[in-house]
Amino acid sequence: MYKLEVLKEPYLSSDLEEILAINQANIPEVGSVPDMGRLKSLLDWSSHLIVIKKDEIAGFIILMREGQDYDSLNYEFFNSQDHPFLYVDRIAIKDGHRRKGLGRKIYEKTIEIAKELDVITCCEVNTVPRNEPSLAFHENFGFKEVGTKDYDDHSVVYLSRSS
Repeated sequence: MYKLEVLKEPYLSSDLEEILAINQANIPEVGSVPDMGRLKSLLDWSSHLIVIKKDEIAGFIILMREGQDYDSLNYEFFNSQDHPFLYVDRIAIKDGHRRKGLGRKIYEKTIEIAKELDVITCCEVNTVPRNEPSLAFHENFGFKEVGTKDYDDHSVVYLSRSS
């Protein structure tokens, strides 16, 4: 049986190692986190770290509120808007645990938090290379396109959902 947990600081080093490994195994669907120092920076900027566990961490999501000094152009797109938000920086599910509804459970909790905070939920999804499963997933949750951005090596669509 899988269990959702909103982790609080101080984080266990074993949890951080699992999260880093899951993240790196999910590239290019999520951006690379080159080392533990960068992961700790992401968590310093984050408002929520949610994991889903069985015997091990099976997946995670990192969420951020507006106003952080996070050096992401995608985050900055939403941060430059004039409204409070809960930003999905990254979500990843470990191989062997996919296609079991874990992403849905994590997003249901994320949307619950956004409703409690009375903020929009926002994220970006790759369109080049096209991440069709993620686009369909977000559409099913009621996310709508609010912008796009082309980079040298990829493109994204910005999505948001009212609480």
